[in-house]
Amino acid sequence: MILGEVVSLPRVVKSLRRASSSPVTSCTSLPRFGGNQATQPLSAFGLHIQLEATSNETIVHCKGKITAENSGQFQRQIRDLIPESRGEIATTTRRIIVDLSNVTHVDSTGLGALLRAWTAAQNKGCELEIANLNPRVEKLVEITRLDTVFRRARVVAAGTSAAAPLTDGEPLAALEPEEAYRQAFEAGMVVHRAHPLNCETSIPALIGGAVVPNQRFYVRNHFPIPQLDAASWRLNVVGLVERPLSLSLRDLVKMPSQTQFVTLECAGNGRSLLSPRVNGEQWNLGAVSTAEWTGVPLAEILDRAKVKAGASEVVFRGADSGKPDTSSDPIHFERSLSFENAQASEVLLAYAMNGEALPIVHGYPLRVIVPGWYAVASLKWLTEIEVISGLFRGHYQTEAYFFEWRRGEQVVREPVSLQRVRSLITEPELDSEVEQGELPIRGVAWSGAAPIARVEVRIGDGAWQNARLVGERKQLSWQGWELIARLEQPDSIVISARATDMAGRTQPDSLEWNRLGYGNNAIQKLRVNVR
Repeated sequence: MILGEVVSLPRVVKSLRRASSSPVTSCTSLPRFGGNQATQPLSAFGLHIQLEATSNETIVHCKGKITAENSGQFQRQIRDLIPESRGEIATTTRRIIVDLSNVTHVDSTGLGALLRAWTAAQNKGCELEIANLNPRVEKLVEITRLDTVFRRARVVAAGTSAAAPLTDGEPLAALEPEEAYRQAFEAGMVVHRAHPLNCETSIPALIGGAVVPNQRFYVRNHFPIPQLDAASWRLNVVGLVERPLSLSLRDLVKMPSQTQFVTLECAGNGRSLLSPRVNGEQWNLGAVSTAEWTGVPLAEILDRAKVKAGASEVVFRGADSGKPDTSSDPIHFERSLSFENAQASEVLLAYAMNGEALPIVHGYPLRVIVPGWYAVASLKWLTEIEVISGLFRGHYQTEAYFFEWRRGEQVVREPVSLQRVRSLITEPELDSEVEQGELPIRGVAWSGAAPIARVEVRIGDGAWQNARLVGERKQLSWQGWELIARLEQPDSIVISARATDMAGRTQPDSLEWNRLGYGNNAIQKLRVNVR
């Protein structure tokens, strides 16, 4: 689904007329204007639809979820209500209202189905309104600036309605540090620092899902969360370009989009396990998460800006700012990619996360997503892209985020870039008690260089055993795996897991220590007690 396929947006309608109190009628196939209604409800992949027909309105009451599984059928059913011709519309005063008060979730594909249904009605000159957004769907619509399509009017299921004022242009409420901390704490995050917020996902929260819910996705911040609103925010594209751009969020949403499952990992994940101890956030193993990201390919933006000859790097500038240490001047968080890497089709400017508007704490309104790279490259709160001819020398490009080793008399440096191959045991838990007999051992594995080729598990000092990879191999996100082991006697044992990617890279038994504590992909070893 490409959100950018919606080519036009309607004017804001201030209120919704009251509907009459006609009884609700169920249907299997929603009839066209003037058609007869059947007696059974439509129920497809978690979506239930009922009609309420009055003398001048047809209200479509929806219950459940509008997702990729049912969006096609939902869109066809709504289109069946639209008259075939403008002449037919002229003979009736009825309009269509799609009531979403009992819709609990709309993913990016479902949002596209709603928008295309509205577009089909507009093309025929038919009045179609979408109303009663629940708070989660409302937030997605508000932040993407599509509230000119989705009304804030209210329609009551019993056949009455009440108009609510529109707040077009209202900024998203700022997220204060205390509130950000409260949300993280209540979500069960492991909070390392409250301001700026830095918290990791607990290992049990990583069990059993292709993605991590937004509220449990780990958070890494160097500076306080900035306060931005969609009405005034712009993405400026400047530097070595023939056509400088200033794009609103609405401009971006109307462009061709992509949706990708991408695993992000902090370069310092596992830093607390290094010895001797190094400075920096003392992450355990939960500074990694996977989400479904939707946005505009960076290549699309660069093509529109028409990059000039001589371009060397693309600099990304975030709205967050502060002092990296007590002696320096305030700076914005900035990172760059080589022009070649920036043109890669996978790099995304994301405005949605897991089918919802990008949360403030994860970069609202726009975030860079660089698949396969450590997440420092996936800059949040993006406000500017600058194409330059030389090398970028920003603080977080050259004075942080590099591997540093001492080799004899020399100090060797290497910039942090691709994620190292790694596996993580998600169950059983560390130091848990397990019964004799079969023990499921499960986890995830990922690599920035290539898909995972295999994961091996060792019980105690036994031989390495190949785990089963769950599902198809994945290039940009983690790979699930499992092994069913058999434990025959009471004991305290160590379970180890190591991954190898299709580029031939295998996790080391121990990490070569580096001064800043990055890239710890040593084999995980987890002790359990067998009863």
